[in-house]
Amino acid sequence: MKHRRLSVVIAAHNEARTIGPLVRRLLQWNRKPEVIVVANGCRDGTARIAKAAGARVVRFTHQLGPDVGRAIGIGLARGDIVLVLDADMLIPLAQLEPFVRAVERGVDLALNRYPFPHTKQFHHQTAVAKHALNIFANRADLRAASLTAVPHALSRKAIETLGPMAFCVPPVAQARAMCTPGLKVELAGRVHVGKLNRVRNAAHLKAYRELILGDCLEGMAVIIRERGIRAGFTDLGRRRELGGWLAATAIAPTRVRVASVIPTQGERHLPQLVGTLGASNVDCIQLICNGVDESIAKAYEGMQNVFVDYHRHRVGHDVGRAMGCLRVDADKYFITDADIALQQGDILPFLDALDTGVDVALNRLDDILPKARQTDPPSIVKRFLNLALGRGDLGVSSLTAVPHAIRGDAVRTIGADALMVPPLAEVKAVLAGLRVQAVHAVDVVKTNEYRPHLHRASAGKPLQQLIIGDYVEAIEYLQTRLGSRGHFPDTLRRRDIAEKYMLRKGWLQEMG
Repeated sequence: MKHRRLSVVIAAHNEARTIGPLVRRLLQWNRKPEVIVVANGCRDGTARIAKAAGARVVRFTHQLGPDVGRAIGIGLARGDIVLVLDADMLIPLAQLEPFVRAVERGVDLALNRYPFPHTKQFHHQTAVAKHALNIFANRADLRAASLTAVPHALSRKAIETLGPMAFCVPPVAQARAMCTPGLKVELAGRVHVGKLNRVRNAAHLKAYRELILGDCLEGMAVIIRERGIRAGFTDLGRRRELGGWLAATAIAPTRVRVASVIPTQGERHLPQLVGTLGASNVDCIQLICNGVDESIAKAYEGMQNVFVDYHRHRVGHDVGRAMGCLRVDADKYFITDADIALQQGDILPFLDALDTGVDVALNRLDDILPKARQTDPPSIVKRFLNLALGRGDLGVSSLTAVPHAIRGDAVRTIGADALMVPPLAEVKAVLAGLRVQAVHAVDVVKTNEYRPHLHRASAGKPLQQLIIGDYVEAIEYLQTRLGSRGHFPDTLRRRDIAEKYMLRKGWLQEMG
């Protein structure tokens, strides 16, 4: 079979030790590739060695920073297929073949099927960010696979559609590809690059970790721009408009010390929950009965310290939480769901935390879910949002999960309406400088009621889709406040050099 023409792109900075053997190995391949080495900021003879080995070499005096050399090499490549490698990895040719063959079969971005790196104690932050980007693009099947990692292969169609400049920030190129009809992004070969990568110092690793977190945020901005504020994920019929007309009314005539808010559809644990809250010095129990027969609401009317707000139709997920906080004015709010059985020991730690200066007291989910199980899409996006907020210490804890407690002043600061989209409320709280802590663990996994129409894969897992959309919405708000890269500016890349070079080559149209 006649092979399509192959180019191999290698960006290199001071890689004299490995560049020669790498180029010679590639030129022995029966595919007879064009090998392009973009030597940037080298002081050790990398360019000379690469040229002597038979590569086409492009030199830059300045160090270009991560991925910029790759982008320039991709623009220079003449092949129908472009394989991207790092200069410090000697990968057997047999392990590179699957990437090239994938493009020959019609794939446009062939990614490394690298295993998700986690242990029982540790989640790799950059892998979480890459995985979250794919989830936001509705490609959870790609897991943590990313154009940031090598090896990967590109079709000529992908390069011409996206343009070489996009590859300066690999997650941006990947996000654009996943949002572009007709471009196919798939997993290809499996190369364990973690074992091949050069060992680097802690400062270097921290800088690259923050770079990749910012890159993935920038990629998410592309998805939001292309697909909207929720990236196409369902809102499951939330009646957000209810917040407006409730804002001016409160059932309790004066401010109370502690109020509990419980949206309910008559779940079986509700009677026990109301009794436990009453015995826990809660002054007001606000029930938002919705989507159920009125008789269920009437059963609780007249109970001491219980207030009932009845709605014949469902108000939608989390809307009842916001409605409850609008209905009653309190110094502290304890928010939970009616399908979770709680004991006093599950309530008081949250309220006590508010007395010690915590503004938002979360359920400490990391104590419940083993790290090895935290690779489902909701857990990934929860962890990523906390990383994006600079609050990696929160793990997978989230306002999405109940129970949690919030100071009344905090609710008034972020606005009760924000509670309709719990991750959005969390972002607003953190950006407002409020103290958010995971304070106590309540096992809601075992007690949560299974609802086939919301949880089952055959139904499309609509609740999972809702949660992902909420996190997209939260990221969008974060970016409106802090920019597309959030807390992680790109200080390592020389995008300016790439842009000037590409303009000179005619790969870019000059703007303005």
